[in-house]
Amino acid sequence: MQGEGPSAGMPAHFLRLQGCDVGCHWCDTKYTWESSGGRELALADAFAALRALGDAPLLVVTGGEPLTHPGVERLLAAAVGQWPRVEVETSGVSPPPFEHERLHFVWSPKLPSVTPRWAETWSHAARFMSDPRTQVKIVVSAGDQDDVLRLVREHALPPERVALMPEGLTDAVVRERALALAELCMREGFRLSPRLHVWLWGAKRGV
Repeated sequence: MQGEGPSAGMPAHFLRLQGCDVGCHWCDTKYTWESSGGRELALADAFAALRALGDAPLLVVTGGEPLTHPGVERLLAAAVGQWPRVEVETSGVSPPPFEHERLHFVWSPKLPSVTPRWAETWSHAARFMSDPRTQVKIVVSAGDQDDVLRLVREHALPPERVALMPEGLTDAVVRERALALAELCMREGFRLSPRLHVWLWGAKRGV
């Protein structure tokens, strides 16, 4: 099940690609940072392993940082032929490789408090937003709200395409920060993204 973003609550297959050097200090999947982690599979074998888990209308391609992964364009081109909806979760350090009616980018640019590379994650904003299927998901910690508003306005992001997601690894922390963000979302016309997987199973590998 997708736990966050525009398809939260939808049954989903997850394909996690290894390798990321964006360096977010609160990253909850740091085991994906090393490109040598995981296992190497042919596309057909990877897709077959996902299908063996059961049917799902959504394939989520995540990481790591999938758009810097060698061969990601070929992977996505094959995926849109097999799933009704394919979502790519990306920081935005690389631009989207192509557009397709079944391909949806969930662009998650970073805030200055998160990583020294935060500005790079906003550098392809115009490319991402030129595709009407792209949605923005910004992870927000305490003290980040001013930067959220500044960057959304600087890049002229349509509020209805922006979701704020509270950063946190426990249900109590996520709830507290979500309550703080709810007022901002209602005032500015943003959406509020849940973290259903944290609520249901806690922050652990494999969920």
